[in-house]
Amino acid sequence: MKLLTAQQIREWDAYTIAHKPITSINLMERAAQNCVSHLLNEPVVQQTQTIHVFCGSGNNGGDGLAIARLIKPLVNATVYVYVIKSNHSSPDFIANMNRLGNIQCVEMASEKDFPTIAHNEVVVDAIFGTGINKPIEGLVLKLIRYLNQSNGYRIAIDIPSGLMPDLAQTFNNLEAFEAHQTLTFQIPKLSFLFPEFGKYIGKLVILDIALIQAFNESQHTPYHLLNRLFAKTVIKTRSRFSHKGDFGHTLLIGGSFGKMGAAILMSKSALRTGCGLVSAYIPKTGYTIMQTALPECMVLTDDQLYELGNLPNVMNFDAVAIGPGMGQDEKTIKAFGHWLNTQQKPIVIDADALNICSRLLADHSNAIKFPVNSILTPHPKEFDRLVGISMNAIERLEKQMHFAQKHQIILVLKGAHTSIAFPDGNVYFNFSGNEAMATAGSGDVLTGVIASLLAQSYQPKEAALLGVYIHGLAGDLAVKGKSTLIASDIIEAIPQALYQLHIQ
Repeated sequence: MKLLTAQQIREWDAYTIAHKPITSINLMERAAQNCVSHLLNEPVVQQTQTIHVFCGSGNNGGDGLAIARLIKPLVNATVYVYVIKSNHSSPDFIANMNRLGNIQCVEMASEKDFPTIAHNEVVVDAIFGTGINKPIEGLVLKLIRYLNQSNGYRIAIDIPSGLMPDLAQTFNNLEAFEAHQTLTFQIPKLSFLFPEFGKYIGKLVILDIALIQAFNESQHTPYHLLNRLFAKTVIKTRSRFSHKGDFGHTLLIGGSFGKMGAAILMSKSALRTGCGLVSAYIPKTGYTIMQTALPECMVLTDDQLYELGNLPNVMNFDAVAIGPGMGQDEKTIKAFGHWLNTQQKPIVIDADALNICSRLLADHSNAIKFPVNSILTPHPKEFDRLVGISMNAIERLEKQMHFAQKHQIILVLKGAHTSIAFPDGNVYFNFSGNEAMATAGSGDVLTGVIASLLAQSYQPKEAALLGVYIHGLAGDLAVKGKSTLIASDIIEAIPQALYQLHIQ
């Protein structure tokens, strides 16, 4: 699925209307029906006595009018509609205003028209949609501020009013509706993917309104959505007659004194993801720890006791990952710099190995070269050390895409919607995972998952995308019934995640 600009989404609507037996007003009705179907299952809507629907005079306002009309007979609540006074209204807004029936409608001309909103009441924002191209002002700005300060449960339709949908955003002094929940249509808007805008979006719900998929596939954009449908097209099935030799042998390099847990997590996740054989290369001090904690893993040891000082020949392995728990001892830095420049096949680079890369890149006397299609998996702080500090997430994305193209590598920038940038300029945003995965060792688990897939003969692009999705899905499965996670919980849910992708 491609992520489109606001203009492309409007063209998608128009294409669907032109090629399906559906009118614009009926497409709006379909969207409103989907919103109502979702809202009826929300406890806050089921329990409230009052629903306030605030509408602009464009098509987003038309959505709001239709929602108010459709939900009124289905809830034990009074429904009020408030319309921002305007000299211009869209045809579909006018059509829905004529259908509104006996719902009380207030035309808002000043602050005196703002209603009192109690803490258990629902507020629906249908003021501005994706057509907005400048900051809100005047009465609407005062209304948005008032609603944000209210105690009501705030729901935005398609996009929070005041938030622009595309990437050319103004970060300074942005004011927009702060939703507890956003119901958006068909695909997420690009601005939804960045932490700076998280407080406006709240919980994101994507509602399918059956736009013609072929149009989405025909559009030019570097931005893509990584979801279950994509993962199911990539994942491979196993033959009943297969054996461990069919699923590769991966070498995982990491660990140091006090940080052997990272190497264990990486190794265990590689095994859980289905790698046939896993070997860990660790300092001598970790030998007994690894053999005891993970007897399924084979162990190779460095000649150094507490850190890595002489990295191994990897010719006989199908995949290699390096970094978690490795530390940044001077011996390790020197060994890694030499070792990296001798590699020919794609490798997975994470954690301390990334930080060493940052130091080596900063020192121009120590030039390094990544094997083509290697997979780097930094979190934001590691990424900033690698390419420099960014003013905001959009600038960070631009740097991510540039770095991937410049070095011909795959760059996985971990976050709420982990982005995966490729040498060809494309970038995918992940939609599995949750905030409980922000815990120590979660990244080490991802490294093991990706390395395991590489060893199982997935291409680097497939391994990166599928690995990120499986990691997030495992987190979603692990968090059910819990408020927090540890990294081991994610590992234990990996087999269930794989099973779901195979059967559902």
